[in-house]
Amino acid sequence: MSNKLSSVLYQYRHYKADQVLTHTQLNETIAYFEDQDRLTRLALFGVGILHGLQIELDESSETTQLIIRQGVGITTDGDLILLHQALTETQPKEKNIGIDRLTFTHFREFEDENARYSPYFFPGESQVVLWELCKENDENAQALDSLPDWQDKILLAYLECYPKPQDICGDINCDNQGEEQVTRLRILMMNEGDVEQLVSHDPLFLRKRQIDDVVSALPPLQLLKVVHQESNTSSRLQMDRLYRDALLDGNTKADLQSGIQTVLNEFEFLFEDIAFVTALKEDLDALFNAVFNFEQDTVYQYNQYRYLLARDLVGTYNALIAELKTFDSWPNPDITAFPKHLLLGKIGDASYRHAFFPSPALGSGAEQLELINSLLKKSYYLLVSFGISGGEGLRIIPNGPSSSSNRFPSIPFFYQDSQGLTTHWRFKGNPLIFRYDIGSNPLLMEHSGLDSYWIGGHLGADGEQTYQSLLSMVRQFGLEFKVYHFDLSATDGKLKNFIQSHPSCISMGGVAKSGTYILLSYQNQVFGDLSLSYRVVDEIRQSGHSHVKVAAWSYPWISTLKYLNNLSRSLKGSRRNSGAQPDSYSLVIRDYKINGQPMISGPVTLAIPLEKIFNRRMHAITESLNERFPKGLVFDYDESLKRFLITRPFDDEFTISFADTTLNINSPVYTYTQDGMEKTDQTFRLDAIRCEEKRLYRESTYMQLQHEFAPVNKDDDYGAYKGKWQEWYSLIERLKTDARFTGTGNPPRIPQSYEDLPASLRRIIGPIRNELTRTGVSHQLYLTGDWVNGSWASIEMIDDYKNTSNTNDLIFRFLNLRSKLHEKEQATKASLFVVLANGSNRTQIENLMEPWTDKADIYIEGPQVRGRRRIIDGITEKLRL
Repeated sequence: MSNKLSSVLYQYRHYKADQVLTHTQLNETIAYFEDQDRLTRLALFGVGILHGLQIELDESSETTQLIIRQGVGITTDGDLILLHQALTETQPKEKNIGIDRLTFTHFREFEDENARYSPYFFPGESQVVLWELCKENDENAQALDSLPDWQDKILLAYLECYPKPQDICGDINCDNQGEEQVTRLRILMMNEGDVEQLVSHDPLFLRKRQIDDVVSALPPLQLLKVVHQESNTSSRLQMDRLYRDALLDGNTKADLQSGIQTVLNEFEFLFEDIAFVTALKEDLDALFNAVFNFEQDTVYQYNQYRYLLARDLVGTYNALIAELKTFDSWPNPDITAFPKHLLLGKIGDASYRHAFFPSPALGSGAEQLELINSLLKKSYYLLVSFGISGGEGLRIIPNGPSSSSNRFPSIPFFYQDSQGLTTHWRFKGNPLIFRYDIGSNPLLMEHSGLDSYWIGGHLGADGEQTYQSLLSMVRQFGLEFKVYHFDLSATDGKLKNFIQSHPSCISMGGVAKSGTYILLSYQNQVFGDLSLSYRVVDEIRQSGHSHVKVAAWSYPWISTLKYLNNLSRSLKGSRRNSGAQPDSYSLVIRDYKINGQPMISGPVTLAIPLEKIFNRRMHAITESLNERFPKGLVFDYDESLKRFLITRPFDDEFTISFADTTLNINSPVYTYTQDGMEKTDQTFRLDAIRCEEKRLYRESTYMQLQHEFAPVNKDDDYGAYKGKWQEWYSLIERLKTDARFTGTGNPPRIPQSYEDLPASLRRIIGPIRNELTRTGVSHQLYLTGDWVNGSWASIEMIDDYKNTSNTNDLIFRFLNLRSKLHEKEQATKASLFVVLANGSNRTQIENLMEPWTDKADIYIEGPQVRGRRRIIDGITEKLRL
């Protein structure tokens, strides 16, 4: 028996009127349309059992009945198989398909003498043993129960196809001319060993069985849960080992390696980039060993972030296995797989049953295949892109589930920039990246589906400064989470108490949208973080038990009012003659304790904009202190006494030290206590002396104190504080992302190079730079001030937008508010720093720069004095030209 699709006719004849037709012409026409019909089923629908054709056993009566339910199947030769029976005994060629089952109680041996279905039934010269299910009154019928182990036989639907031999045609009667094509559906039974021989010719069945067998042996992986307790979170190394042990005890690394290697070996036929798969097979163990290296037991290794990497790898691996389980794209099925039969399985066992192998036209097979390849490549790029680095600067980016936005999930900070990871991080998505370009801060945009934030760039940074920056960013961008900071070098046990009260702390590299972020440091150096899924609420108790006797002590402030006035008014009038012009009042808190309880783990610097000092003087300083330390002393200023006020519970003791480093980083340190005031360890003022008594710091007391006594938006006689400065800083941020300052050819608000500067500024700086270069004097030239912090106004901006009729334009509003707050109508003047190397002639450079001082503010520093810090090193916002 030959298959119909073993040769396909792609042409037929168009007949003319009264044309005499030959048998070849008629047969070609029939064959063409029959081939197209079969190809449509095969290529556009698929092959195998679409539905039904289940096997059941009914033992409720005396005679056991084998039932086959109605269903539909398609062979690889394009035959459509449905159960049917003869319509009537007088019309045996016409069949009735309107049945829901076929029921059998008997069988007979079957010899495939007419069709000789080879090589399926004839692996050699002789046929394998076959039994046909039949009716009780059929010839040679026997009861099913008489066949040993018949319930263990495997059933198949066999379409017996062969041409019926012709009878002799006489000269008078030729009605029987033409060869009848017999197609008869038989339900057969086979031994399992013979079925194995049959499926050896069936690549579809074998591949499907291979996928099922391999995937069933690869169960989804899970990470061991890390539970933080007060007993296992007392040191950096203890926490590091906690995550290391979770990975090792759970055998995560070995299971991932083994699973991915199995996928590479068993499913190579699914992967398009063979060179990539081959290389990954060879390098997989080395990649895992490079990332999950736990040999150094005495060195902190940031294992909590390796744990997060393992979480991403496990999630990617499980997604890959899930896709392999449901993979059902079978383009171009082999027409010799099962051309005239369908395996129905055995009673209660579907291991030898044809599945349905759909055409790609019916589903998303091509896309699923692309996803499988992408998931494999994602696993690779997760391993090669993982890297912990510090000093990048604190950043927060939104995150969320993939179902809510094509920008989510976003890529966290513990992966380095990688185009490959960006491409495969989210299938057909455009994820947010942690290292976004300047001017593209995602916190300035609304994001649908946001449910968490990644927080990074802070590892190794100053703990107190990072904590302060986090609080500032939460306020600036209206974020929903709360921030805590614990330093593990402290002996107060605060973290242990916190974990005891909140045992669900986890590591996620960030924080849930309305959760609590816990910054961790050791000796004031950030090394990690934890988070809670909920926001911790600090209760302010109003009961009578929490009321205390309050003492308010007054002191002179470390900086005089005249100094503050001159410092802030320099923004409005003439600039300083020497040194950099500061934009903020820099106050360093070097020590802070209440009843011996440290309130900070290292120096804290408050940068208070001079604009605030100009408007509110000392109240801007005291408000910044109260905002930074909401659970400590209450700070205020008495204008009538011109004194700095500290309010505290009457019996409590405190120590707090300040230094004003606005103009000099080596300024003296002033220490305030309940007994007086000292300047650099020398008594400056003595206010009170009390007996020594052991006391404890009560956090709730100071929270109540802040609630009842902290001044709110207090102002003095120098002007009203009406939110103009908030609008000013908001406009600065919004201009950074304005289309006129982004893209090719537009000057960015935060320049990264000389070429980024507006043309009008380059016309001023260019000649100065050339003059310095021609001297041959070793130097460095920096641009500082407004031009590098985004608050500049260029000649082009003023000429184009100062008098625009669109009063809602961002640039117009910026220029107008700049005029009101800063009394500036002209373009921003360049602030240049010339830093001389040792041995340079300072006088020569001063004389050279003198003619340019009317066009730019030029500061000359150096040569450097040994042991003294350069001013330029303390300026964070600068651009080297």
